[in-house]
Amino acid sequence: MTYTLNEQMNTIFQNGLHLIQRHKEAVIEEWNTVSARLNLNRNHFPKNIEDTIQYFTNKLFHTTNSTNSNALTLSFQTNKFIITLLENAVHKVIQQKEAFSHKHHQAIQYVFIKISEDVLTEDYQQYFAIDTFLQNLVSSNQLPIIWTAIVLKRNHQFIVEKWFNQMSQDLLHGNDDVKASTIYGLSELLLNQMSPEEKRKFAVFPVPYEDITILICVHKEDSTHVVPFVSYALQVFQNGKESFHVTKQDQQWKDSVIMFNETIMRSKNHHEAVENISAGFVNYLPFERCALFSYSANEQMGFGLFGHHLDNKAIQNITEDISNLPIIQNNLHILELFGKSLDYVQPIYIADAKVGFPNEYIKQFELQTVIIAPIYLSSNNQLLGAAILDQGPGKHFKVGQEIFSALIKFGQSAGEILAKFSTAKEKEPKSAIKLSPREIEVLQLMAEGYATTEAASFLNLSEYTVRDYVSAIMQKMDARNRTEAVARALREGLIE
Repeated sequence: MTYTLNEQMNTIFQNGLHLIQRHKEAVIEEWNTVSARLNLNRNHFPKNIEDTIQYFTNKLFHTTNSTNSNALTLSFQTNKFIITLLENAVHKVIQQKEAFSHKHHQAIQYVFIKISEDVLTEDYQQYFAIDTFLQNLVSSNQLPIIWTAIVLKRNHQFIVEKWFNQMSQDLLHGNDDVKASTIYGLSELLLNQMSPEEKRKFAVFPVPYEDITILICVHKEDSTHVVPFVSYALQVFQNGKESFHVTKQDQQWKDSVIMFNETIMRSKNHHEAVENISAGFVNYLPFERCALFSYSANEQMGFGLFGHHLDNKAIQNITEDISNLPIIQNNLHILELFGKSLDYVQPIYIADAKVGFPNEYIKQFELQTVIIAPIYLSSNNQLLGAAILDQGPGKHFKVGQEIFSALIKFGQSAGEILAKFSTAKEKEPKSAIKLSPREIEVLQLMAEGYATTEAASFLNLSEYTVRDYVSAIMQKMDARNRTEAVARALREGLIE
């Protein structure tokens, strides 16, 4: 089962909504205080603040589905300033009532973002309601349409839900029993409510649209050109509606990018940045697990940094030659063909992890479908690492284009923050690594690929003594494994 971005963002919305609802009385009391203060100082919009409070009260506390923008009809004027005041009041109340984290802050913020979109785009949304479209159509002086009706099918019956004429009058007059077993029968029933003289002049044509049927009544002589025009107009209307929906979907992944950036920017050091980045890929995108890796271009090696919802020690113990990961290696070769331009870096979707990962990792982490998101610094075309993501052990999933767009932005932001802390570390004065001559000898043999037993034989030492040297070397060099110790020794010029 695929876990979508829409579901992920809705989870954040619901978390914020439930948090607000737990403090209903205190929130409403604080809103009334804000209203009273504004009424004293800004007498030019007291009604606006009261109407906005009423609207948000209904949306947050009285409706069963607060994400449904059609649950309430807006009939008042508001603005972003008033909505921001109400949001700040909610933050204030909850901070006073319980432990308040950045995650709570973002969830509340997202609730107000989504409801504000409904409030401030209401004028645009009405243009994509089929009722509005048909009313505009039937009231046009340039189209000879007598009336239109919206028909639904329920329990094997066709029922007229709405029926209006050129004057936008409701022709049902509260009559809920206009129904028939067929569209033809229903059309006859509606025509029979006209005078016998009018019935002979008009014809009713059904036009299917989504899960409803639209009935159009026109003069018989006009039907040959009106019906095709209405069908074309409906297609244009549907295209506009879908474009509006896509725009809202685009905003959704951009919201996730904003939240991710806000979170990682709060990092105070490299360690916090690594943890926040790993958690951010899971908290703001539809993934369950994230393993963050750094990449060394010189050694062509990947090093485990952190695992979110994974065995963190197991991830940090991973040091892998890129040649053992053919899919990643092939993509790096593509970069080389393009002069290492990271404009061509894309997340890699792997439907079956067996295609691109060694069996030991498949079994250890129960990998099925994974996505590899590059972590990079776009300012100098430097690949810093990657986030390996999935939706849980043994889970197969697919992702939409909006996820790929978000992953590119996540990778770029993560690269910027990691580069900032890496640069800061480089500027710090480094204490000289002091190794004994024997430790340098052992380190040189490690670099040349000697195993512990072989190094012991070469140096005429016991295997246990060599192991002690290796342990001391790794501790002094602050290395997680032998490969990292050798890599650092090469960079520091301790060995050749």
